[in-house]
Amino acid sequence: MGRIRVCQLLTELRPAGAERAVRDLVCRLAADRFDVHVIGLRGGSLAADLRECGIACHSLNVRGRWDALKLRALAGLLAEHRFDILHTHLFHADLAGRLAAQLAGVRHVVHTVHPGAACQRPWHYGFARVARPLCERIVCISESVLENHRRRSGLPAGAYALIRYGFDPAEFSPSPADRRRLRAEWAVGHNEPVVAYVGRLASEKGIDVFLAALSHLAGRGKPLRAVIAGDGPLRGMVDRYRSHGIGQAHCRWLGHVQDVRAVYSAADMLAMPSRTEGFGRSAAEAMLAELPVVATGVGGLREVIIPNTTGLLLDGPDGVALAEGLFGLAGAPDLRRRMGQAGARHIREQFGMDEYISAHEELYEQVAGGC
Repeated sequence: MGRIRVCQLLTELRPAGAERAVRDLVCRLAADRFDVHVIGLRGGSLAADLRECGIACHSLNVRGRWDALKLRALAGLLAEHRFDILHTHLFHADLAGRLAAQLAGVRHVVHTVHPGAACQRPWHYGFARVARPLCERIVCISESVLENHRRRSGLPAGAYALIRYGFDPAEFSPSPADRRRLRAEWAVGHNEPVVAYVGRLASEKGIDVFLAALSHLAGRGKPLRAVIAGDGPLRGMVDRYRSHGIGQAHCRWLGHVQDVRAVYSAADMLAMPSRTEGFGRSAAEAMLAELPVVATGVGGLREVIIPNTTGLLLDGPDGVALAEGLFGLAGAPDLRRRMGQAGARHIREQFGMDEYISAHEELYEQVAGGC
């Protein structure tokens, strides 16, 4: 029996959450059992990382959502490599992929749903129902995503598989050297607590809630040192906060950061006031770096964080509640240390990389029927 030929199809090859999860997967699949390619409808810096792992990577440079000519190019690429399985990620890649797979004669299609409920649209569920014959399994990254998708789509339980993200502890273990280097660069005192925000600067990630929390603390005369790692459509809101008053001295914007482990190592806690989360990768990564997390209790975050043990879960995206949670942890270094250690244990035990990879390998072999 030869290797199973698997194509991973992404909307774009940028280093965001879903894309990084795909990178983790394809770079670790058993090379003697799987021949893996990655295609992006649009390009991005993730392509270089994939090629470093020895993964064949293609970009179609799609100009818009309805670039029909690129659909033909995608079908041609799928047919050329005679893939056994097409695995699509995110809605636009799934929409194009299921159609292209039919044109190319790809026999098996699976799809992973990554975003939380608030990022899904009614037509996403409608497409899942209508195109059900074109997709053998819908993979969900958390119980929250699975329950919501199944309820909204009306599809049977057998249509789904639950495969949670997995993490390599070595990639996020705290680095004392990075902590010393970055805190010196940020002009932060040895015992001065720092809160980090790591994620897209967008409404669904709650960057406005985070800035409101910082403003609330500053207004009470209790400013907290903060670093923001990420970029996005609400970058201007961050710039305005940092351009005047206490924000100039107490809030640093780092832009997109390739090595987030260094940021986690230099920080003392993570704020994640998301309005929706399919899983909450940043929370899990920060927990492996032994940081407590103060987050909104939505979606997959409820499955990642153990309330009052590995962090704090808020009832909603509330700036005042977030401020109170952060301020309480800022003044309790022993509690932060206990929560951080408990969080690292929890992620290592419940979200292992080996389990993540083996679950996909089993799924591919089951779907392909041993081809």
